[in-house]
Amino acid sequence: MKRIARTTFAIVFILLVIMSTVTAENYWKMHWKPGEYMVSFTPEEDALVTGILKEAKTKSEGTIQRKAADGTFGVEAQYKDFLKMNPEGTPMGSDGTVFDDIGSYQWAVGLPDEQSISKDEAWKIMVKFMLDQSIATEETLIHYYPQVSYETGNDPENPVWRITPICYDYEESGLPFTAYEIAIYAHDGSVCGYRDLQSEG
Repeated sequence: MKRIARTTFAIVFILLVIMSTVTAENYWKMHWKPGEYMVSFTPEEDALVTGILKEAKTKSEGTIQRKAADGTFGVEAQYKDFLKMNPEGTPMGSDGTVFDDIGSYQWAVGLPDEQSISKDEAWKIMVKFMLDQSIATEETLIHYYPQVSYETGNDPENPVWRITPICYDYEESGLPFTAYEIAIYAHDGSVCGYRDLQSEG
């Protein structure tokens, strides 16, 4: 029971971190406009990243974190919750803070349209980005499963898959429950931004 309570608290805590406004000058630690940071794969890199995703999916099976990411905090559930809070579905501002990179953060979630890459494709791009930027290693990434939202608030013409990798076995592995947040432009698959949640917390 205690473990479930700690896990539930951790999930709620990270959602609060995600929704909070950053006090820095820029919202993202690194930020690109659509099409500026395209991720490419050699056949060997594709096999490596596909293997990481497969291992993470297999090992996270049945964990509370995986169930939450796919259920309570899944894309459709988040959209329904957003509409309950905001029936018109219009973007909701944070606190009026204006950032250099994205302007005023307008929170709004939606559902992917037919132009969008899939959630799994976004996860794959995220993993390759993290490896390319030396943010995480292959050995670390197999311990993380993506908590994902489809965000449309700041630039409805360029929605993003917003991904927070959640460590599904953080108690056993000793890894942070979450440490990063990455956004991938949903229409072209380019990287939008990266945040280091550990340094901000």
